[in-house]
Amino acid sequence: MKRIEFISFEEFQKIFRAEKDRKMKLALLLGYGAGMRISEIVGLREWESRCCNTDVFQKRIKLDGVTVKRFYCSKCQEQLDTTKMIRSKTKWKIPPLTADKIDLESHQIRLDIAKGGKWRVTVTPPNLNASHLPLLPIKIERRTLQNRFDRLTMRVLNKKMSFHILRHGFGNYQANVLKLPLPIVQQMMGHTRLDTTGIYTRVNPEYAIGEAWRAMNGKA
Repeated sequence: MKRIEFISFEEFQKIFRAEKDRKMKLALLLGYGAGMRISEIVGLREWESRCCNTDVFQKRIKLDGVTVKRFYCSKCQEQLDTTKMIRSKTKWKIPPLTADKIDLESHQIRLDIAKGGKWRVTVTPPNLNASHLPLLPIKIERRTLQNRFDRLTMRVLNKKMSFHILRHGFGNYQANVLKLPLPIVQQMMGHTRLDTTGIYTRVNPEYAIGEAWRAMNGKA
């Protein structure tokens, strides 16, 4: 199994301190502190066809024995690839996070439509407070947010990272550092299968070996 890359708490602190834009800092906080995907923070718009400027529908077809996804224009039925589609300016597949979805008293963030159309509830980061709520929704395009994150990690950590690595950092921290039961981590991350969440028990083998050594009364 390919090892999953994650960002450590110390690395997150460095980039969080280095970032000065308040909305960008909030996006970082939601990614690492709540395990939210970039599309769940700033939203993901529906596809529209360039040919007819209308909705796109998806089919799953068998190709050489493998099931693949194909996109089609709902008006002219033309098969489309990403060069023939554009993101809608008005229709959301996943809406951006808004302040009414955050309950600071119960420490909950409610995602009514997350990836795959599912809903879930996750935890608020401890340093998320009322001053952050007027910043929502964060009006930054997904690509812009990713590009800014690329530049930030290169400048501060000298390595290019995907914004999604913050979500992996959340999973690693909850499972390996805080040692929360995997079903709790599964619920917060919105995984359908527990074995998907289980990847975070294998994401940091050096940490696991250190813990096993200490449990066996090993000495440094």
